[in-house]
Amino acid sequence: MNIEVLVRFYREADAPCRYQRVASAVERGIREGLFLPGDALPTQRALAEALELTLGTVTHGYAEAAKQGLITAVTGRGTFVASIRPDVDMLPPPAPQDLPELPLSFRHVRDSHTDAPSWNLGFIAPFEYLNPSLSEALSALSQRLDSKLQTELQSYQRPGGLERHREAGALWAQRYGVPASSRDLLICAGSQHALITILMSLCRSGDRIAAETLSYPLLRQLAWRLRLNLVPLRSDACGMLPDALDAACRSGEIRAVYLMPSCRNPTLTRMPESRRRELVEVCRRHNVLIIEDDVFALALNTSSPALPFAALAPERTCFIAATSEILGGGLRVAYLCPPEHCLDELEHTISYTISMVPPLMAELASQWILDGTADAVLRAKREEAAVRNGIARHIFDGWPLVARNSGFFCWLPLPDGWTGIRFADAAREAGVLVAEGEHFLIGHDTLEHGVRLALGGIPNREGLREALSRIADLLES
Repeated sequence: MNIEVLVRFYREADAPCRYQRVASAVERGIREGLFLPGDALPTQRALAEALELTLGTVTHGYAEAAKQGLITAVTGRGTFVASIRPDVDMLPPPAPQDLPELPLSFRHVRDSHTDAPSWNLGFIAPFEYLNPSLSEALSALSQRLDSKLQTELQSYQRPGGLERHREAGALWAQRYGVPASSRDLLICAGSQHALITILMSLCRSGDRIAAETLSYPLLRQLAWRLRLNLVPLRSDACGMLPDALDAACRSGEIRAVYLMPSCRNPTLTRMPESRRRELVEVCRRHNVLIIEDDVFALALNTSSPALPFAALAPERTCFIAATSEILGGGLRVAYLCPPEHCLDELEHTISYTISMVPPLMAELASQWILDGTADAVLRAKREEAAVRNGIARHIFDGWPLVARNSGFFCWLPLPDGWTGIRFADAAREAGVLVAEGEHFLIGHDTLEHGVRLALGGIPNREGLREALSRIADLLES
């Protein structure tokens, strides 16, 4: 029985807290194929009695598993294993023949998804056909590849990166408005690695991390694995509410706050400078670290961008300056601009996670930044994004589509009666993959029901029109 399996897995779990061990037991049962999508789990009261725990502890454990998308509660019916959904924000959907081998008990899940969607609006592939020419870059690199440079690119270097690579990184960070220098900057293997470096270095198990209710889903996954507690906070049209952050700090220490202020994923919310200053005041009052992950800021053709948190509160802000959205997803290079007193600890974490970013990758990024290629590609992607946002606005005329002048994705709020999951399932049946709002959910519930529509993954505009038209037809129906 499920309850006997959960009791055994609970006793074998190594999580530090009882409620985390409950969630870990649920996760293991699903991972090993013992609990199938749609299976009912024991009631919280029955499991609490079997484990000799309080009802509140089991409730907390089930809530933690729900955060991970493992289970779902249906009022009046019980708690069930959630259906397997494509992780649209992490990887493009694999072709059916490339799906990983599943346990025998899960084979029916694969069989039910043999018809892959024709159009992918779920995964943000930012116009990668406009990426800079790798062959031209390697040709230029080979012309200056003397013995000294070859030795540098093939040898171990300091974890934070070579001096000239950090100088190029400082120039790139300045594109975001961050007053960085090579002395206070580290090179990471992409923005995701920068985020995990911050969390591993500057947070401890059990720390509370604040974030907006809808936010970057990798944050949820990392918090789960690092035993950090996410605190979802209310937002309005200007972003996170300062009063909500202040109240959370008063109810229990908040170690850090995670923000995407210029273009929140998935709703495109832009935080004005006045709101940023209000949040800085709260963070200073309660000694809160600010993690500023403005990965999509450069995609926006903004004449008067707001000052980043890294300029408003450099003493407590870790800013992540990404390159992948402009120079290509395969170039895993990002520049981490932290407070000066955090540099050593962060560099130590880089040393024991990846040793260093491959110098060859950092060299290519530096070359493109310094020779103007990065700026030229950025202009081209903004221009194409502007055209595609225009296409989306035309197709969804009359619907409350949220789009920016040159953003890489749109947010489509849904009419009453639709949840993001239901709409995503209907879109998949129509041959289009979209990212449901629940995929980005940090807490348990949201009032923002919608889907994110990525604009850059389909190489041609006609294909994009077809995909968006199918979504519009669903709304009309």
